[in-house]
Amino acid sequence: MYQDDDRAGITLVKTKNKRGCTRIASLSDYATVGDSISLKQIDGKNFTIIGIEDSDYTQGDEITKGVKITTEEDFNGMSKFHTTRIAIVNKLGNPTLREDIKKGLKLKVKVITSQTKKGKDFFELVDAVAETKQEKI
Repeated sequence: MYQDDDRAGITLVKTKNKRGCTRIASLSDYATVGDSISLKQIDGKNFTIIGIEDSDYTQGDEITKGVKITTEEDFNGMSKFHTTRIAIVNKLGNPTLREDIKKGLKLKVKVITSQTKKGKDFFELVDAVAETKQEKI
């Protein structure tokens, strides 16, 4: 391993493999690590929202409104999830709901897939219903 130069305060490091060839960088070498993952990872599962914050997505000059939620439950070690799904962003943008969550309200919900009248899928946040076992009579 050897240092090449220093650009904009970042020291570039080149590594050599077993054959002595310089390793070529890949985009994954420069990936940023966030503190949340996509809400789609827990679609269909019940969860409890204990925190809501804005989390807009910017690509170029275009800004897409988004939210980040914190859940009481951990899913594979994660408890923060983000989404730009319009119906969910609009629902969680309610100022009264956000204030109640800040005061300690816990909101038990799940994300479901619904269809528009034209048959297009969209995602919706609904109250979680306690799953009970029903017996045939």
